[in-house]
Formats: sequence, C-alpha cells, structure tokens
Amino acid sequence: MALLLKIVAADVVVIGAGPAGLAVASSLHRRRIPYTVLERSTSIGSSWQSRYDRLRLHTVRWLSGLPHSSIPRSYGRWVARDDFVRYLRDYARRFDIRPEFGVDIRRIDRVDGGWQLQTSAGERTAGAVVVATGYTNVPITPVWPGASTFTGELLHSNEYREPTAYSGQRVLVVGAGNSAAEIAVQLADCKVEVALSVRTPPNIVRRDTLGVPSQLFGIALRRFPEPAINTVLRLLRRISVPDLSGYGLPAPANDGYSQFLRTGTVPVLDHGFVKSVREHRISIVTAIDHFDGDRVVLTDGSLWRPDTIICATGFRPGLDDMLGHLGVLDASGVPRVHGADALPQAPGLYFVGIDVRLAGLLRDIGIEARGVGQALAEQAPERRSG
Repeated sequence: MALLLKIVAADVVVIGAGPAGLAVASSLHRRRIPYTVLERSTSIGSSWQSRYDRLRLHTVRWLSGLPHSSIPRSYGRWVARDDFVRYLRDYARRFDIRPEFGVDIRRIDRVDGGWQLQTSAGERTAGAVVVATGYTNVPITPVWPGASTFTGELLHSNEYREPTAYSGQRVLVVGAGNSAAEIAVQLADCKVEVALSVRTPPNIVRRDTLGVPSQLFGIALRRFPEPAINTVLRLLRRISVPDLSGYGLPAPANDGYSQFLRTGTVPVLDHGFVKSVREHRISIVTAIDHFDGDRVVLTDGSLWRPDTIICATGFRPGLDDMLGHLGVLDASGVPRVHGADALPQAPGLYFVGIDVRLAGLLRDIGIEARGVGQALAEQAPERRSG
C-alpha cells in the first residue's frame, strides 16, 4: 500500500530521453500516469546523434518503431542515423514529451516506500523509477601492454565519425561486431588500407535473405532451446555466406548462439563486409598481443604498423555508481530484470532497453515499455485511461 500511495503522490521518474525513455513516456502518457523524464544531455536522442555519420539501423524499419507511431516509409528499409534521430524528436512532439535536460543522476536509494534520486540538479523523490539510459554508455577499450608507447592515434569507435579523415593511412580496426565490420567497410570504400583484428571469429549472417530480414529469425527462435538456435544459425550461414576460412574468418564451431550468450556480441549482419574481405580490401589479422612503439605485435607473432587504431570493442551500461549498491545488476553491470519485472528488494524500479538482443532491441523496447506502463497502471488504478 505504501508503494501505491507514493506513486499517486509523486511522479514516476524516467531516466533517459533516448528510444527507451521516450517509449516509456508515451506508455505513461496514454495511461494518464504523471511522469518526469530526466536526461543528462541537451537533446533528445543525443547518443544516436553522436554515432558515426553513415550509421544505419541494423533492424528493418517496420520492426524498429516505438509504440503507437511507426517510422515513416520514406526513411527506407534500413533507416539512417539522422532520419532515426528526426523520428525520435517527432515522436516526442507527438506525445508531448518534454524532458528536463542537463540533469545527471548520480545515485538512487530506496527510502520511505519510494525512491530518492541524487542528481546534478538536486534531490528528487519518486514512487517509481524507470531506468532507460541505454546499453552503450561507457566505451570499453582493452588494456594492452606497451600501449602508451604507440606513436599513432588510438581511439574508440565512439570517436569515429567518417572515413575520409583517414585517407592515405593504414588503419587497424579492432573488434568482431557490427560496428567493427561497418567501419572497416567504410574505410575500404574510401581506399584506406584497413585490417580487422579479430580474437574470436564472429557469426556472420546476411542482413536479409531473399528479402526476409534476419531479425525475423531472431524473433521466431527466441523461445527455442539453445542447441536448436545454434543449428538454425549454422544453416543460415551455410546457405547465405561463403566459407571465409581462407581469409582468416572461419565460422564458429557450431555454437553461434552460444557464442552470443557468452560474449554478448550479436552476429555480424553482412551488407558488404563479406565482399570486401573476399576482394582483399579488408585484411583479417589476429588479436593484438602488445605494442612496441609504432608497431603492433599480434598474437601470431606478426607485426603491423598502423597510423590509426580504432577500437570497436563494445560498451557497458555504466550503471554501477548509480545502482551498484542495490543488488539489481549482474556481474557485467547489466540489470538482472527487464520490462515489467522488478526485484523484491527494489519494488518500483524498472529497466527498459538495457540489454543486447538477437530479436532487435528497438522492437523489444516497445514490448518492455508497454509492460512497465501496464504494471504502473495496475498499481495506481485511478490513473488508467480507460
């Protein structure tokens, strides 16, 4: 009863004004549940705007829209970064979502049957909190021996913008995910000498096969047992992707889905990467062992002298300072529950869009946001929209 009274008395606080936060806000708006959206940046969708210029959604347009408002058909099958940001801002206007910008959440604590938030703009209280800050907040850059001696430029993929800045250079891209593959293709298309440093060869599937987006297979398979999904992914790769063993990219050993569960790295969706590798415009090299001045020593003993190294080595959610003391995060810093589920020690604390999904995160964001809206409506029946 204390939680119900608190929700009636205070706003639900939604943290984040990206796709997840907007989806939650629209779900609350339709149910007439008062809420406040807090966003640490200065604009809606800022994390998307800061990604590299040629970024496109990896999920098909008609499976990437947020609740109650589809992405315009004019944006094409695979939506470009700037069009997606435009969609997010139009979405906010449509549902009258007005975030408070420039508010950084530093710590959340359970108090008096509700929640207390320590922010850069002072203390807030709320009956419920929805954390919708996204997965890709803190870039992960490996620590290599001798890296401080490297005389070239070493940067994370979140600092990369467009390929022409590297014209005439030798560039080593580190990673085996979609960002690594996309950046390598972009550089190769600009005739940059580029190599891709891979520790574990990725599972590669076509972005679509005979017009059918691979995302649909992810949706259909999500309730199947792990061995069955491994089998289907193996067959999909065999049918649609040529053998790349001779180029340094053998297929995973019959466990493409198991590899995803272990590493959190989604399959590479091919949209030119395989062709670039087969045409030797992208070289595949082994993982970095250590640095020696301007030289990179690889694990097979070979040497590479790049001008620039771009680390497409992933991100983490960065929730530890805010929530690590509550026991709601796993060992990787990812929330232990998602959507309408809440942990017993943290009632009224929800998480939306902070995970990696084979079925497409944007689609799942909509499902989770609706679930949170329904859960909060059930806790405060008088706020139902009918």
